Amino acid sequence: MPAKTSQTSTPKAKVQRSASTSGYHFFNLYCCCERKAYIHFGPPRLEYRFVAPALVLGGAFHAGKALFYTSRNESKALKLLESEIKLQKSSLESRDDYLAILARGPAMLASWFADWGRSDLKHLKIIGVEKAFKVAFPGRPSWFYTGRIDMLAEDKYGNLLVYETKTSSWSIKSTLINVIHGDQTTGYVWGAQKLYKRPITAVIPDITFLSSNAKTADHVQNTRGEFVYREQEDIDFFSRSMSQKAAEISQKMKAVYSGHDPAIFSRNGYYCNAYNRPCEYADICRQDLSASTKVPNGFIRKPGRFKPSEIGEEINDNIAGG
Repeated sequence: MPAKTSQTSTPKAKVQRSASTSGYHFFNLYCCCERKAYIHFGPPRLEYRFVAPALVLGGAFHAGKALFYTSRNESKALKLLESEIKLQKSSLESRDDYLAILARGPAMLASWFADWGRSDLKHLKIIGVEKAFKVAFPGRPSWFYTGRIDMLAEDKYGNLLVYETKTSSWSIKSTLINVIHGDQTTGYVWGAQKLYKRPITAVIPDITFLSSNAKTADHVQNTRGEFVYREQEDIDFFSRSMSQKAAEISQKMKAVYSGHDPAIFSRNGYYCNAYNRPCEYADICRQDLSASTKVPNGFIRKPGRFKPSEIGEEINDNIAGG
């Protein structure tokens, strides 16, 4: 059962998880589809007004788990998860999506408490929760790669382990493969080593799964994969690659703002249906989009403009007590 608490107020998230122009998701978006990155971060600065249900659920789940690790209080963590979902109600496209997430989220987190959370508090030394890192690109000391480590702990053998939280309604196997082979994992190891000045033994995939076809929230599966390792040569190659990619994006953005043809940001037709549904930009990406374009239905325009210096943004909002 969740631990009892005398707190009556709803706890507030102490950290906001959002896309940074110096983090993995920014670079991954550019690699997946340069055109989408241009529309989102370039002169058009168009953003789909609705948030995908999976992102709302994942963000709330991360917040609840982080508070559990720092407060050791299940009730407070569940309350925070629910409040985070409720805050995003207007960001979801349909009421059905909202109600489904509101039912699924607490059940998923409570199940994770029972399978892994309580055991973690007993058997692991929690080193950091939702800790932001900032590491300089090789050869470019004023540009940085940033990220946020879900949880870092030391086990009884002295291994320093990064625990990577993932929620899924599609496939445990696919989610696990992404952690094993993905660059995000490499970035976490790179950042954690720089942040803590210690070798990182491995990354542990921590996957909470509830099928999108499930009629109720009773069949949650919590899976932890085997250790995922990264050699130093993997980290070195990744850091050099990201440095080159940052320079490429910066040069292209400078060119477009100077009047160059935006077609230098090419479309990737494969990505249009990469998740078995049309990309949210699919209906507008062939249009002639610029800073002065009328905002299409279903989108909002973000203020400001992209600056090459944004590739060096720092994340300062570490969670208290992390």
